[in-house]
Amino acid sequence: MPVKPDPTDTLKTQPTLLSKVRRGDEDGWTRFYELYNDFIYSAARAAGLSHEESKDVVQEAMITVRNYINRFVPDENRARFRTWLRKIARSRIADQYRRKKRNPLERVACHPPSEDSATSTTNRIPDLNEVELDRLIDGKLEQAIFTEARRLAKEKARMEDYQAYDLFEVRELRAREVATSLGISAVTVRVRAFRVRHVVEREARRILKMLEQPNRSG
Repeated sequence: MPVKPDPTDTLKTQPTLLSKVRRGDEDGWTRFYELYNDFIYSAARAAGLSHEESKDVVQEAMITVRNYINRFVPDENRARFRTWLRKIARSRIADQYRRKKRNPLERVACHPPSEDSATSTTNRIPDLNEVELDRLIDGKLEQAIFTEARRLAKEKARMEDYQAYDLFEVRELRAREVATSLGISAVTVRVRAFRVRHVVEREARRILKMLEQPNRSG
């Protein structure tokens, strides 16, 4: 029987986590960084920035979050945390492209994201307009959500079920190939993969709901 994961070690604690970040709690901040580091980095890389520039985007985005999280006012209809974080990532990516056109020694001050921010991505990021960049960032966030959902599902599922899911759904091997590898029938492969896929989708919906909900705690 699988061991149930510690409920405090998952994205289900998102509202509490944001409250900790607001209070300057170092453990909360470390967890927050772990959750969003890869998402911001991969978005910057996909936008055409180098490894070092993308690392800078991560650092500057995190500084912006830390400096302005207390000014973020959640709203169910428009001011969701996910939207706020996306604006930060977009602005920091745009800053990197702006620096390419200016003196590299010039320091650009971090500032909170807003609809009227002077740091617009339009005409600064090659082949990407603002809508396309937002779509790219949202896609990377979705990948991050499913990565976390798979991690949680792996902790909850039986090992043999997750093996079938990983090979069939994630690595996209044919059912017959997976069946041969695991010594089971192709039908069993599909059944086991379905079980885990159901858990992954449930976890992803729950994570997304937490990101959409306003944080009124803290």
